[in-house]
Amino acid sequence: MNGVSRRLEEAGLRSRMILQIHDELLFDALPEEVDALRELVVSEMEGVISLKVPLTVECNYGKNWLEAH
Repeated sequence: MNGVSRRLEEAGLRSRMILQIHDELLFDALPEEVDALRELVVSEMEGVISLKVPLTVECNYGKNWLEAH
C-alpha cells in the first residue's frame, strides 16, 4: 500500500487511496483515471513479493463500494 501511494504521486494521478479493509483497498478515483489506476494498483500489488504461487489481484470499480464489489 505504501508503494501504491508513492506511485500515485509519481504518476501525477489525482485519485487517492482512502480506505483499507482487510485485504481490500478502496480508492476515490476520477473517471478519466480509472484505467491508469487499475494498471498501477495491479502491477504494484502483484509485484510486491515473489512467491512460489502467483499473487493475483482483482480490481473492480463502481459508483460505490457495493457496486464495485
